[in-house]
Amino acid sequence: MKRVLSLLVLAVMAFGLLPLGGNTAPEPAVAQDQDTLEIYITGLTEDTLNWFRDVAFPAFREAKGDDSLQLEILTGGWGDFDVTVAGWITTGEGPDIVYLGSEYAATYGDLLADLDPYLADWEELDQFLPAALDTVTWDGHLRGLPLLMSPRPIFYRTDLAADPEAVPPMTFEDALSFVEANSAVADGAMQQMGFMDIGSGLFDAQEFIAYIWSAGGELYYEDGTSAFDSEETAEALQYMYDRRRIMMPTETTAGLPPIEGYPIASGSVVSGIFPMWNMPATSDPIWENIAIAPYPAGANGEPVVQVFIDWLSVPEYVEDPSLAVDFLKFIGSQENAIALSTVAGFTPVRQDAWEELRSNNPVWDQLLQAAVDYGRAFSDIRASAELRPLIVEQVNLYLSDQQSLEDTQLFLKEEYDAILEENGYLD
Repeated sequence: MKRVLSLLVLAVMAFGLLPLGGNTAPEPAVAQDQDTLEIYITGLTEDTLNWFRDVAFPAFREAKGDDSLQLEILTGGWGDFDVTVAGWITTGEGPDIVYLGSEYAATYGDLLADLDPYLADWEELDQFLPAALDTVTWDGHLRGLPLLMSPRPIFYRTDLAADPEAVPPMTFEDALSFVEANSAVADGAMQQMGFMDIGSGLFDAQEFIAYIWSAGGELYYEDGTSAFDSEETAEALQYMYDRRRIMMPTETTAGLPPIEGYPIASGSVVSGIFPMWNMPATSDPIWENIAIAPYPAGANGEPVVQVFIDWLSVPEYVEDPSLAVDFLKFIGSQENAIALSTVAGFTPVRQDAWEELRSNNPVWDQLLQAAVDYGRAFSDIRASAELRPLIVEQVNLYLSDQQSLEDTQLFLKEEYDAILEENGYLD
């Protein structure tokens, strides 16, 4: 009987982190010769694809001592990701390894294999960032192995700050004072922003969830229903509203003129949340004046740094999970973690793969330490594909004075509870 190990590699930065590419459907898999390693890849660079073709798979074949193992790569479009993966996992026919983004353990956890028997005693497991392991855990069991991560802190320009000693603000109250001291509006238009979010529109759904956490709240109660009616959610919403009104006194306030290059280097943005690909190179002297800090906390919470994790999972339908896990361990080794992070441009999740990054680069040293000290994985986001548009719609109504805080919380809870029930998350 032929043995086919299929690997789905999708650089999905969770919850809409990256813009979608084309909508080209993946080519259907065809019957393979014996001992074929089939890979579905989208969203990664050609250098990364070549690394898999020319380095990783020959090395894995050699490690297995099986010269008959062959490699074939299939590609597909971003627009088909959810439908394609759901089809594979729910029908029980598809790849043996599925590459998922941060929030997908909640979506597919019950349909993924329990890998505890294969990974729990693996001595290298303790090298992985705890927040990364949280991401791949569902119902108390490991459902995969973390691969790459993207920490997302707040960056502050200390040289532009009105009071450098106020950097970083660690509470909602202090953060509002900082934004007020470092924002300017004249003639109905922004002249300087004390804070810019990742979407530059003064609201981001992922950031909103982070503030619920940093206020000490959670997204769900113990019975699985939505906690959008909580005091912590109210505190997070109020904070985002107050911050918006400091920089945008009315809805007709014009934004900053178009920024060429990196916002943090523009001179008109004093702090903000940005992915590292939208920040200057870490060798740029500007980093001497950039501080890295967590999101501020509410009255009864703790500061957090959101950490987004890409991970490899094994669907429950796989006939030979041990072979799939062998590949997970191989690709997740210290050596391959360093190599893959170099070609893919993301951060390894193994802390023993950070030595060169930390010792040779003060910026990465600070960034990685912030992930260790404050990191919280962007995980267990149930029915995420439907949650994001709900948050965007309802919260923007509140932020733009079209809806009260109380009604916003009510509608968020009612509609999300209905979504959770419809998707089988509630009894």
